[in-house]
Amino acid sequence: MNRVQNLVSIIGIVTILLMISVVPTQGYSGAQADVVRDYWPTDVWLNTTPEAQGLSMNQLDRIDTTIVENDIDIHSVIVVKNGYIVYEKYYGYWSQYMAHTIQSCTKSFMSALIGIAIDKGYIDNVSQPVLDFFPGYTIDNWDPRKENITLYHCLTMTTGLEFHEVDIPYEEPENDLFAMYRSNNMWQYVLDRPMEYNPGEHWSYNSGGIELLGGVIEQTTGYSVADFADEFLFEPIGIDYFQWWIVPASGQYGCGGGLNLKPRDMARFGYLYLNNGNWNGTQVVSSDWVNVSTQPRNDADGWYNYGYTWWSIHNTTFYEATGHYEQKIFILPEEDIVVVFTGDIQDEDWHPSDYFVIEYVIPAKGDPSFIDRLFIVNASILVIILAPIPFVIIRLQSVRRGIHD
Repeated sequence: MNRVQNLVSIIGIVTILLMISVVPTQGYSGAQADVVRDYWPTDVWLNTTPEAQGLSMNQLDRIDTTIVENDIDIHSVIVVKNGYIVYEKYYGYWSQYMAHTIQSCTKSFMSALIGIAIDKGYIDNVSQPVLDFFPGYTIDNWDPRKENITLYHCLTMTTGLEFHEVDIPYEEPENDLFAMYRSNNMWQYVLDRPMEYNPGEHWSYNSGGIELLGGVIEQTTGYSVADFADEFLFEPIGIDYFQWWIVPASGQYGCGGGLNLKPRDMARFGYLYLNNGNWNGTQVVSSDWVNVSTQPRNDADGWYNYGYTWWSIHNTTFYEATGHYEQKIFILPEEDIVVVFTGDIQDEDWHPSDYFVIEYVIPAKGDPSFIDRLFIVNASILVIILAPIPFVIIRLQSVRRGIHD
């Protein structure tokens, strides 16, 4: 009888070991502060299959199928899970080696630069009045409320300044974005705008406030925006090539949307934030800034929230940098995932990246067909191993009966 019991115990152990492998790896969840990474993509990204990181290729491929079948003008898609590129697609003539406009995703880089400047003592805090950084400027349309505009208001687009960027077509002379670009000093143009609301009272999309943040960086650090970014943000995380548009009329950097990066470098920036501002042991930007800057602070349009230039969707746990024509950097802390999109989708067309993340990327960790396939494979192995066992047991019982007889 002992032999039969031992055999049954072995069967149980084998069964447990096989069934464990039925469940796919889910990766890390929640904050990534305590995660020990086995490598850092400073020099090169490593690739694995989605399945190696607990995701389903079939599920992620639905992104590609949707793009191709609907002729969507997406240029690149990257999914990073647990620090590994598990999915990467390029369309048309685009490749991983080409820098792409990231449009207003640039704003989230500017937010990071303000955080770094605070970390390094160039700026005290976000409550500092903006006018303190522009001494000697003569301000038109003077209103005492302008003295109350702070860095916080620029970061959250609540300056109260009148700025017609999205409500008037770009080609119209009344559009403030392009009127600002035509001016000989963008900072002066923004400061001269009349007040429409009290600072902090009303959210309104305003790239002019972000241009002021570029002026703050240059006025306080002695660096150009590009040089400050290169030394304190790009170089530490392995971004070795970028282009930053200098607006011709003013000679000032376009901080609201002038940065061009390769998609993999966009993913590096997202990965820095996924890791709470830490890169291989170096705190590039403080974890406090990452946490504070990505929190939702204003209802942007009923669907999105807005933080310090970072967007989020109601009732979701991820946040994103967003740029015109479908430039996106998604950070999904609970799933340990970064997703990047670049494209040229026009305003009147469907912008699918949020949908892709919600419907295809997040569910990829629990795709039923993926689990079913694993179950079938493991169940087949289990049958092969266990099939002879009843005959062995019968044979042992027969032997025991023979001994008693």
